[in-house]
Amino acid sequence: MKKYKLISLALTGSIILSAMLCGCGSKKNDQNSTAQSSVSSGTQGGDGIKLPDNGGFTTVQYQFSEDKYKTYYEIFPYSFYDSNADGIGDMNGIIQKLDYLNDGDTNTTTDLGVEGIWLMPIMESPSYHKYDVTNYMKVDEAYGTNDDFKKLLDECHKRHVDVIIDLVINHTALKHEWYQKAIEELKAGKTDGYVQYYNFEKDHTGGGWSKAGVDNWYYECQFYSGMPDLNLQNPKVREEIQNVVKYWLDMGVDGFRLDAVWWYESEKGNDASIADLKWLYDYAKTVKPDVYMVGECWKDTGTTLEFYKSGVDSFFNFFVQGATGKVNFTVNKKDALGYVQYLEKWQSQIKGNNPDAIDAQFLSNHDTARSAGYIRTLTKKRMNAALYMLAPGNPFMYYGEEICMTGSQNDPEKRKGMYWSSTDMTGYVKRIPDNTNNSLPDQSVEDAQKDENSLLNFYKRVIALRHQNPEIARGTLKAVELGDKSAAGYVTDYNGSKVMVIFNVSDKAAELNVPKDTFEIKEVRGYLLAAIGSDEEVKDAIPSSYADPMITVKDQTVKLPPYSAIVLK
Repeated sequence: MKKYKLISLALTGSIILSAMLCGCGSKKNDQNSTAQSSVSSGTQGGDGIKLPDNGGFTTVQYQFSEDKYKTYYEIFPYSFYDSNADGIGDMNGIIQKLDYLNDGDTNTTTDLGVEGIWLMPIMESPSYHKYDVTNYMKVDEAYGTNDDFKKLLDECHKRHVDVIIDLVINHTALKHEWYQKAIEELKAGKTDGYVQYYNFEKDHTGGGWSKAGVDNWYYECQFYSGMPDLNLQNPKVREEIQNVVKYWLDMGVDGFRLDAVWWYESEKGNDASIADLKWLYDYAKTVKPDVYMVGECWKDTGTTLEFYKSGVDSFFNFFVQGATGKVNFTVNKKDALGYVQYLEKWQSQIKGNNPDAIDAQFLSNHDTARSAGYIRTLTKKRMNAALYMLAPGNPFMYYGEEICMTGSQNDPEKRKGMYWSSTDMTGYVKRIPDNTNNSLPDQSVEDAQKDENSLLNFYKRVIALRHQNPEIARGTLKAVELGDKSAAGYVTDYNGSKVMVIFNVSDKAAELNVPKDTFEIKEVRGYLLAAIGSDEEVKDAIPSSYADPMITVKDQTVKLPPYSAIVLK
């Protein structure tokens, strides 16, 4: 959650080449475990190692993940799909669009293929964004009922899709029963009951505190006066929150996105906030041993690393996102070597504080400028997608990212309605409160599905390639320099199985010699072509389709066209 505080504040996508290529195999297999996958022979690659047909998109099978490693898709329920024409998206709307995200059919390539969904706040709240909760055990009626949500969980799990929900416990709404009772107690001169649920002090002026309206009492509210901060170290508050966590986990939720974790004990220091997180995570594991949690710690590198000591699985990697983040910097500065070296270093650092740490990369989210606004060309959008999707850990994709939705001003603009069709506006959420810019992207989902060169279809490819090679998400990474910083790779080892990922972020072709003692090439698992139909100026020839990728792999020499990636085994 972004702080409004009173203090300081494809490549061608699923390229459907020809009827023959589209009919080759399936992108995934319906066995229910994470495992290594096999590749069928292809027809490309000249006299070297054969390439899988169609980049490996339709010829390499994979198995559904059963561990914590997933490709996540962030949804703002208000904006996603309106099933009952009341102007607000809802649970049933998400259910209607699940087949777009993952249809659970092992023989199709029409869905995105994501295996996890993060739902922004769904609990009862007086605001449109719902980061100020009034009832932690009830779905907001604007989104439907608890039964509707249970149905959503069932439908997701049928498709092997995990669901995590926003858990906002740094603060509540002013209208929450706990706060209302606390005020009544203050009026009665009592301070030993619900008053202890919050942080009240007398005469505490300054940023992050507001008048309670009773004598000279003030309450802490680090985000804004409508969100009073909870006292998370109070035993009764912890008991209440444990009940909340158990309620949703028992219902079938797979985990939580933890909002604003640095602010839990902002006036007491990091150690206190980390202790809160450790208590929360340890308790959740007693209810669901494989619970997944990802925290929002929007602070500097050192602080984020420190928070991994809590044991929480993931913290969002804010250092790779945005116009100046490491992913976009890599493409703009043509520095693939710097990126893979960063990945190796960051993985080592987070696992040094938590051996089970899982990085959580993203390009943009509901608080940041959407990536389509700061990445100007389709070629670079695809290359950015390849870089963060083919990194270790769990990537988080923001809804609409795949159709180049924009938004960079106020928060409502970043949370506009998902654009499903240019000819049928059924389900489209036309207005988000306080949003003054309702501009639409050039392509709807419907249009992008039909465009073999769309960003949407590229995302299908890169997500499939990621899932086809479980080593990418889970392995121990070692950066590999290949003689030119614009083309570099990494080798990753997972349970004794190794793959090598190479990125060429240059506008020129690259011929690379992979040292045999570093990685012996035996197979091409798949590849991505970000410059097809390029709108980016390039110096060397680019492929026109996946039928002629302009890639050769012979012995230990790999030739790649501009803006491309390859996975080797």
